[in-house]
Amino acid sequence: MRGHPETRMTTHTQHDCFVIGSGPSLEGFDFDRLPAAFRIGANKSAWLTKCDVLVSVDRRFHREFRKQIEAFSGDKFMARAEDEPIPGVSYAAYERGEGLSESISTLKGTNSGFAALNVAYILGYKRIGLLGFDFQWTGGKSHFHDGYTWQNKAAHRHLRTWARAFPKILPQLTAKGVEVINYVGPEGSGIDVFEKRPLCDLI
Repeated sequence: MRGHPETRMTTHTQHDCFVIGSGPSLEGFDFDRLPAAFRIGANKSAWLTKCDVLVSVDRRFHREFRKQIEAFSGDKFMARAEDEPIPGVSYAAYERGEGLSESISTLKGTNSGFAALNVAYILGYKRIGLLGFDFQWTGGKSHFHDGYTWQNKAAHRHLRTWARAFPKILPQLTAKGVEVINYVGPEGSGIDVFEKRPLCDLI
């Protein structure tokens, strides 16, 4: 692991880790102005937002973005896929069950944003800021980037289902003393379990 929680913490932010999803609230956000902290990104957000770690449990993402994943210079944690392994990727078993995995050997959740938060939890971060965890359509979009070719118009139903997994992990987070803040745009977020603050507070 390139950056250990204790060595990457700074005094410039109340968070020692940001977990970055791909919600449309991040469209136009200046990531160069984001306070210094370790960054974990879900799928394409990892390289678009200059993250230290890429996390994905999407097997089609593994296949469609092989070149970009291989070129990503940070750590890479992905669910095992049927495709040929990508150099530099740390592969984990995948489980869809409720709750957070306690070991990096297993990734849980039905979406990569959840899995990215799980990795932050496993790595021991206690103050985590979420960005792009909208889990809803805003302005006809579900991503701040161009999305993925295999998505369809029914994706909004999956977003609501995925959002329901987050309240179930609150007891685990609380037991470990983990504080999670969800930074949201004007349209809010489909996740209501964490404290919300305006995204503009970060810049």
